[in-house]
Amino acid sequence: MSNEDIFAVLKQMPASILFKRIGSEEVHGSKGFERTFGILKATCIKENSITFFDSQSKQKAEDNESPFSRAEAGEPVSCQFRVQTECRAMNCHIESALINTSVDEWLVLYITPNGNDFVDDNQENSAVVKHIAFNQLLTNFSSKLINANVNELDSIIDQALAAYGEFSDVDRCYLFEFSENIEYMSNTHEWVAAGVTPYIDDLQDMPTTSLPFFISHISNGLFKIDDVSTIPDVGSSEREVFQEQRICSILCVRIMVDETMYGFIGCDIIGSPYSWKAYDIEYLRRIGEMLGNTLQNIRNRKALQKMQLELLKANKQLEQLANIDGLTGIANRRLFDSTLQRDIKRCQKQGLALSLLLIDVDFFKQYNDHYGHVSGDKVLKKIAKTLSKSCLGNDDLVARYGGEEFAVILPGTDSDAVNAIASRILRNVMFLDIPHEYSTHNNKLTVSIGLISQTNDSLKAVYKQHRAQSASWLISQADEALYRAKNEGRNLIKS
Repeated sequence: MSNEDIFAVLKQMPASILFKRIGSEEVHGSKGFERTFGILKATCIKENSITFFDSQSKQKAEDNESPFSRAEAGEPVSCQFRVQTECRAMNCHIESALINTSVDEWLVLYITPNGNDFVDDNQENSAVVKHIAFNQLLTNFSSKLINANVNELDSIIDQALAAYGEFSDVDRCYLFEFSENIEYMSNTHEWVAAGVTPYIDDLQDMPTTSLPFFISHISNGLFKIDDVSTIPDVGSSEREVFQEQRICSILCVRIMVDETMYGFIGCDIIGSPYSWKAYDIEYLRRIGEMLGNTLQNIRNRKALQKMQLELLKANKQLEQLANIDGLTGIANRRLFDSTLQRDIKRCQKQGLALSLLLIDVDFFKQYNDHYGHVSGDKVLKKIAKTLSKSCLGNDDLVARYGGEEFAVILPGTDSDAVNAIASRILRNVMFLDIPHEYSTHNNKLTVSIGLISQTNDSLKAVYKQHRAQSASWLISQADEALYRAKNEGRNLIKS
């Protein structure tokens, strides 16, 4: 048999094969190969016009690792590659064979697309097998997505797009999200097959008004184009964009979240047209529904977390309102009472002393009567601020006890230290230099202070005797001391 006869036989083969004479750079494809890869006119294919990629790493196979080089070197080939021609790229299983004639040796590569219905629609049970495989893929990612948190979501979406893209043997698979008012759309996730140019960085914040034909279709749930060249002139903007990216067929389905259009998931075929089948649409729609449900769950979780944070904030504000004096901004009587009860028990356990001050503004009624209630309120604010600055301990509590009366709890403060603090308070109030010409004691505003200081042992003895009434007993002792300070001339400290 002559080379011409062998060439003619191989060329007419319905199977998808590539063949060449050993030592020649001319590569030929069978009719089956041309049909599979959408090659309309190809009498001779240059070897370098066919690129082989590792299907896992997506790296281009080195020259010595290509199926042709390995087979020509005498190594039988039977492995996976992604085969890229000028028209189309597909994942394929490749097997090699040698044909010896009396004239030459011929190298043949059998190219079998992996489960690819672009090629063989009549394979027995292929639809059933494909459907089972897709359900397995969907189940796998559904289990990952059902409990996915925000930090895991991007990675899982990328994995799902890659798995779907490889399963369907498309060239590009992607997720777009719309802005809240659907004025813009951005490519947030993209998978591309080996040798395919990614466009995710170029497709950010795209005005939806620039693609009206696409938006009108995707808003109704589906955008399906078998052959981009057939897009009518009303969609000329879209047709131009797709053709620039060598997209020949495109399929996109809408994703809904909270009953509004969140975005869309889509896939492309590059190089030659493809007639999308019913199961292609169904599979992509189910992937879109899966992602939509996940995004809905995460949005619900975010809303719940936001509500919980707002509730905590509201509770904190309510707690603050319940414990803070509205006029002066310091602790109120409610917080003072609960803190004193707590500090009595804490100081006993920790071996600490405890001191208490009761402070009264001298002749405050006369001040209010003559200067007015607005001025009186201003004075109370200044006194509260001065008390807070005069008490430096982290655990000290300054409170408005009632009216013009204030209280200070000083855990871990002994008698000497509390007397020094009380003296500082008297001095700092005088330094405010607030005129009070109606005071019978002084022409400046002053305060009187009653104090009680308990060592740890005496505090334990008080608690042993009075128990739940220990706080009331301490307050009564400080109040008696305050009465003596006022009775003996005011602007005094008594214990």
